[in-house]
Amino acid sequence: MTNGAALQASEPRLRTRDWITLGLLVFGPFVLGIGWLVGVWLLWTSNRWTTVWKIAGTVAWPVGWTAAACCEFFQPPVWVSLLVGAVIAIAVYVALIKEARV
Repeated sequence: MTNGAALQASEPRLRTRDWITLGLLVFGPFVLGIGWLVGVWLLWTSNRWTTVWKIAGTVAWPVGWTAAACCEFFQPPVWVSLLVGAVIAIAVYVALIKEARV
């Protein structure tokens, strides 16, 4: 039995273009850096995120890997430095997925 309410299909939180944007932000630095620049451009031209999240997405990779480089002053194993950088960057990208506007 239906209550007369029509089911409406809602727009997905992230479109294909948004997933490409996030993919380029994550993996773009490993493609001669140009992929990251394209990802940043796609991020800033999207209407899915606020300016604050766009800034966070832009600086996530550089800040994460700067933190990894700074870890080298404490002489941890290399994998620890890389893990620090990856965790910072990935945490921001996961937050971007969760905070995307519909």
